[in-house]
Amino acid sequence: MPSLCRRSFGGSLFLPPEVRVLFSFRNSNSACGPVGIDCGSDALRLLQLRTVAGGTITSHLEVSVAREQPLAPLARRDSGAAWIRAAEEAAEGWRTARFRSSRFVLSLPAPRTQFQIVSLPSLARADFERASQWEASDRFGMDHGDLCATALPTNAPATTDGKGEYLLVAVEQSFVEAMLEPFLRRGLEPVAVEPRFASAARAASRHARREADRSRVRGVVLVGRDETTILVLRGDEIAFARELPSGNLAIDQAISERLGLSMEDASLLRQEIALSPSTPFTSHAAQAARDAARPVLAMIANEATMCFRYYSVRFRGGTPSSVLVLGSGDGALSQEIKQASGIATAVDDERSSFQTLALSLSEANVRSDSALWLAAYGAACKSSATPRAAQTTQRDAA
Repeated sequence: MPSLCRRSFGGSLFLPPEVRVLFSFRNSNSACGPVGIDCGSDALRLLQLRTVAGGTITSHLEVSVAREQPLAPLARRDSGAAWIRAAEEAAEGWRTARFRSSRFVLSLPAPRTQFQIVSLPSLARADFERASQWEASDRFGMDHGDLCATALPTNAPATTDGKGEYLLVAVEQSFVEAMLEPFLRRGLEPVAVEPRFASAARAASRHARREADRSRVRGVVLVGRDETTILVLRGDEIAFARELPSGNLAIDQAISERLGLSMEDASLLRQEIALSPSTPFTSHAAQAARDAARPVLAMIANEATMCFRYYSVRFRGGTPSSVLVLGSGDGALSQEIKQASGIATAVDDERSSFQTLALSLSEANVRSDSALWLAAYGAACKSSATPRAAQTTQRDAA
């Protein structure tokens, strides 16, 4: 098994060139992109998108194939065994799932990825990579010999001692190799391995890829099943990232306890309210559900507000002009964030991409909450093309 390359681009932990050459594959349908594989806390979600109209692969997308591979109820999920077993089963069923490409992007499980804002000196590339490795090993308490780390620039002004601010990301290399092995063994081609927040950032920035967008600062709050991801983006670049250990499961728990419902029924009620954001719910159950969820939503809103203020002061990057709130239900969190931060909020982008995704998943007979598919969606949107330096002209033209 070749070792992982420790270079990065756009938040990805890339594989060495020999892996991609060895397992190269000609797509049977050029309109389809890579398969996004999201390692969620309850399942692996595999999603492939296709172009339904003219333009590039990121212009008009709908679901081509969607598949869920549930995680086995192992006692210690953080050990990685449940994800590795699910990866084996997903790779085994690749052909029967009728994916139209052998390329894939792996979005790593949040509990297996460490990241933090750090200050690092300006060094030559090789020295900087070594410094990043040692910093990650010391800061996260990880074995230096089993570590894949990268430091993403935040573009913040240099500190008084000449150091720059970076988002340091680290993962155990042995875990990544164990996740990739079932796919490589079957001749499938990994395009990239990346943390879930990078996939979320891509999902939220599909229409902010031009060079002119890099001066635009936006916030993103993505509520997942077990966690909430808070991002600050400059165009499609990640300037700040944080994860909170509360998500839709905490909201469902609050609703369940208040209304005496099972967790499944509480989740269905939350999703029912979310599916009709413009319809006022007057039933006692709907109002009680909103009241039960409010403390959790207020906590998330306050944490997000503090993150945006921290970014503005620490990095002198300016306050986000807007905040995109995803996966949170009926807009209640959006209102909480707007009230707490004073920043304009939205529950979809200007092209209604996430409403379109929800409808496309429904048409593909996916019955699970569409919010659970956002990281897989972001991973599936990744191109295997060249880095930004070679894409600038293409992006501006798009």
